[in-house]
Amino acid sequence: MRITVAMLIMAAMLAVCGCGSDPARIDASGNAGLTTTDEINFKDWQMAAEKCINSLLESGTLVKADGKKAVIMVSTVKNSTSQHIDVQILTQKITSSILRSGKAITTTAVSGAGAIDKSTKQVRALEDDEMFNQKTVKKQGTAIAPDFSLAGEITQMKTAEGRMRESYFYFHMTLTDLETGLAVWESQDIEVAKQSKKPLIGF
Repeated sequence: MRITVAMLIMAAMLAVCGCGSDPARIDASGNAGLTTTDEINFKDWQMAAEKCINSLLESGTLVKADGKKAVIMVSTVKNSTSQHIDVQILTQKITSSILRSGKAITTTAVSGAGAIDKSTKQVRALEDDEMFNQKTVKKQGTAIAPDFSLAGEITQMKTAEGRMRESYFYFHMTLTDLETGLAVWESQDIEVAKQSKKPLIGF
């Protein structure tokens, strides 16, 4: 009898574990995505980028006295969490929002990790190349240097109590005036807190 009951329980567990669902597309702008406790997911990126750009644009820091648009370079965003995080997702969302706002422009010729697009420098190596019409070759001394640098850090704090697990992520971004080296803006309240409960059986 005991063996039969044990076999039935095992069969039920295997049936549950074996169940799955077909892949399906979801609305990336909605709330149907998976929520993970220990990792950053796409909704977290959207929230962090939105808060960051709104705070930056509303601060008025990017407004220049001469009326020209400020040029921003992306420096390094340090990942100080225990997870592998592609920080480019955050920086790309921020820079695309900056461009759409019309209040500033970004440069791809220089960044904290080197040029995002190396072609700005590569085309200037075509000077004196007989293959190219020299009147069309971009000249030295014409690239625009950035006014500001955007850098940041993502940190994580984990807490566990009994079956409950909690992760707290903090996104800190800083805008530096490259002429003075002074921080002229810092992000505030860009944070994500997640909580989950471990099941009694399984993972």
